[in-house]
Amino acid sequence: MIPLSGVGAANPDLIGGKARGFAVIARAGLPAPEGFVLTTAVHRAAVADSGRIPDSVARHVVSLVRALGDAPLAVRSSATAEDGAEHSHAGQYLTRLGVRGPEETLDAILECWASAEDPRATAYRAHRGHDGGVDMAVIVQRLAGGEAAGVCMSRDPVTGDPDTIVVNAAYGLGELVVSGLITPDDYRLARADGRLVRFEPGYKDIMLVMGPDGLVEVPVPVERQEARVLDDAVLAAVLDGLLRCERELGQPADCEFSIVDGHVVWLQCRPMTALADPDPTRTDATPAAHPNPMTKGTT
Repeated sequence: MIPLSGVGAANPDLIGGKARGFAVIARAGLPAPEGFVLTTAVHRAAVADSGRIPDSVARHVVSLVRALGDAPLAVRSSATAEDGAEHSHAGQYLTRLGVRGPEETLDAILECWASAEDPRATAYRAHRGHDGGVDMAVIVQRLAGGEAAGVCMSRDPVTGDPDTIVVNAAYGLGELVVSGLITPDDYRLARADGRLVRFEPGYKDIMLVMGPDGLVEVPVPVERQEARVLDDAVLAAVLDGLLRCERELGQPADCEFSIVDGHVVWLQCRPMTALADPDPTRTDATPAAHPNPMTKGTT
């Protein structure tokens, strides 16, 4: 097992695509939730042993989870073919949120491994020309549940415009955005100076938060439903972090973040894939659907 803070020095094949994103975040000097990675080597050993978690590994996981304290956790798949420069495989593997304690964590790890052989994921890989199996690392980290969450892209995903930064955000965790139950705020920023070029308020009547007994939906007060989720200072911090990640990647970046106590915490960084060629004549771009790893059943 490898601490998330140390994934930058790890063999990429051991930690999978999503954990490689945390290496980018670390190199960019950005904050991320504390946690560790169960490597692909453990997955291979488990597959060879009827899918069981080896006893020595289970004991180590229990120790590391206890060291994280009594906090809700996110347990995320990190497959070797995931979040790469050519294909993201987003939405194909499983993530569990709000996991508490060692036993739930061990169960969630098994569920992440099992998602590698889910028929939908297998069909997706075959469609992308990858007919073989996949090695699955698993990330276990504190759940960064804050006031808001969002995604940001260093190029407009619809028009391909490199001068436009796109930020989508909503209150609470991001699952309701992915499910289509709410519409997030859409911010368009100028790359050159961070100026807010366009703002489209979302419709945010409910939000998902971590309650005492798990994830719960709560109503958003009427006066906040069409108000801006992100103020200028937070937008500036998001833009700064996104551009840092882009520089580390050496190509357009697609990142996810949470706002905790007014500060940006980074949850994922991946290369943008399937980018459109820039079209200077198009002006009617709308936010693209974006898979979000902060929900069970997606990455």
